[in-house]
Amino acid sequence: MKALLIGTLLLTGGMLMAQSPVQDKSDGQELIDNFFTYYKQRGPEIALKYAFSTNKWINNASGDETLNISMRLTKLVSTMGDYIGYEEIRSSRVGSRLRFVTFFVYYERDPLRFIIELYKTNSGWEITHVDFDTKFEEEIEESMKFNGR
Repeated sequence: MKALLIGTLLLTGGMLMAQSPVQDKSDGQELIDNFFTYYKQRGPEIALKYAFSTNKWINNASGDETLNISMRLTKLVSTMGDYIGYEEIRSSRVGSRLRFVTFFVYYERDPLRFIIELYKTNSGWEITHVDFDTKFEEEIEESMKFNGR
């Protein structure tokens, strides 16, 4: 009787597993971790080069645009003081292949906001866009207001 019960449980469990689709738990987090490791250890310019290298479409594009982004970031952080660290503020997925992640990158003077967009192609995750700014205070204040006043 015990053998029959165990056999039934194994058979039922196997059938349930066969019916469940395998979920891909990957979300591109490794790319983000690598980006911020480069950012901390080798600076923002190298981190951006890494981000662009993950995407063959950006990597093959004109170097002028990527150079402009890199120069703009390097110039901005040169006025910010020492790098302190970073913190993920929000992550949003749109479907199974698109992810937007917002970070604060902290410096002595002020934080920067980074938004990193990731896209999962057939060959894996890549960074499709990196944006940064310091003009987010109004957005934060607006989001903190109570609705329905």
